[in-house]
Amino acid sequence: MLKKRGKIQRGVIVFGSTFGSIAELARGQWRSDSHRRWLVPLAIFLCLTGLLLIVATTVEALAPFIYAIF
Repeated sequence: MLKKRGKIQRGVIVFGSTFGSIAELARGQWRSDSHRRWLVPLAIFLCLTGLLLIVATTVEALAPFIYAIF
């Protein structure tokens, strides 16, 4: 039987799994043969926005305020 996880524990798992994707994106941007370094500010903005939305979904009290921004 599968164990049910709490809402906070699921949020931590999702939050922790994002760091691998962010690290791979950063490695791809900083390769010496890549001339796409102008994408770095966009990638940083998208990563921070995604992390903010993940935090907003895990903390229910903050969700209405953060969703109002967008």
